[in-house]
Amino acid sequence: MKKIWLFVLMCAGVLNAALAQGDIQFTLQKSAQGDLSQSVVESLDLKLKQILNRNSAAAANAYNVFAIEPVLQLTDELTAEGLMQDVSVVKGELTLFAKNSVDGTMYYSMTIPVRGNGTGGTEKALKTMISNIKTTDTQFTRFIRITRQKIQDYYAANCATILQKAQGLYDLQKYQEALAYLSAISETLPCYEQASVLQAELVKYIPAGPDTVIVERVVEKPVEVEKIVEVEKVVEKPVVVEKVVEKPVIVEVEKEPEDLDCEISISVTDLDVRVLRCYGNTTQKRITIQLEVVNRNDNILSTGVSFLSAFTIDGEECTRKAALSDNNWWHDAKLPSNVKVKQDYYVLNVSKKIAGFSFIELKIRDAKVIIRNLPVEW
Repeated sequence: MKKIWLFVLMCAGVLNAALAQGDIQFTLQKSAQGDLSQSVVESLDLKLKQILNRNSAAAANAYNVFAIEPVLQLTDELTAEGLMQDVSVVKGELTLFAKNSVDGTMYYSMTIPVRGNGTGGTEKALKTMISNIKTTDTQFTRFIRITRQKIQDYYAANCATILQKAQGLYDLQKYQEALAYLSAISETLPCYEQASVLQAELVKYIPAGPDTVIVERVVEKPVEVEKIVEVEKVVEKPVVVEKVVEKPVIVEVEKEPEDLDCEISISVTDLDVRVLRCYGNTTQKRITIQLEVVNRNDNILSTGVSFLSAFTIDGEECTRKAALSDNNWWHDAKLPSNVKVKQDYYVLNVSKKIAGFSFIELKIRDAKVIIRNLPVEW
């Protein structure tokens, strides 16, 4: 009985915090595309599960009604002859659809460009494309945040309809689905009291977990009796053994820096940019923005970079900026293809500690790079 009452209290607490964005979790549906092999579908499913887990958005409940369905579509495919095997290069789009698995309501969708290459056929190139998807990409964090907000808005606008559909699930004896369907109704909505009554009724039909029974077993252990045997005493000369003690060698492994909590948009698809660090120095009156840039265009090896504009979170524009050195706002830079290159950009003549930047605009190669909501470390 104690466990049943505890379960009732836990379910009643769902509605009190249901609209908090962190409480809305998602079930991942495998791609049902007929043009993808089973191994490619499994690779995509594993990658998206890693993304949901990293963003604390994966549902542990099998009856969760909020689902994400992926669709991987090829937009371009090129096969070139290599020395040993043909090389396939594929480009495509990964679209994520956030929907309700009970009534089919579509809340939000996002499309991101993907690409990959590999020897031995299109399937290996597709797997490379999936492995190139970064679990740390802030686009996925933004997708989950916006989807949660869309769900909240939908429930607020369709409260009465949702209650009717939950009652329909109750009539079909789908109690767990009905409970999950009501999980995004907060106490601020007008139908909260009716949802609470229906939820309390649903809990009666959901069995609690079985009590744990511990069974003690007594195992008889045989007792060994020492037997005294007289032997002839033999005196042996001690043998000196040189003991070699190996000292452990400590190898420091450089950790991959975590991505900062900021938003990055790039105007081209063959350039990757991530912010490694953004820190200020009060003595130098300077803020350094350290980037990692990967040029994926084999036809471009060097180009100019420039620091176009920067605005603080207070809306103030920074007029003194420099790229790669303290001298100029623009600079020539080498960008070998598929190589991680570190680049530093500077905001100069900083008279006070700035908490962060709301907007930064850079030009790297032929691409416009926009960084938003970038915090500054002091």
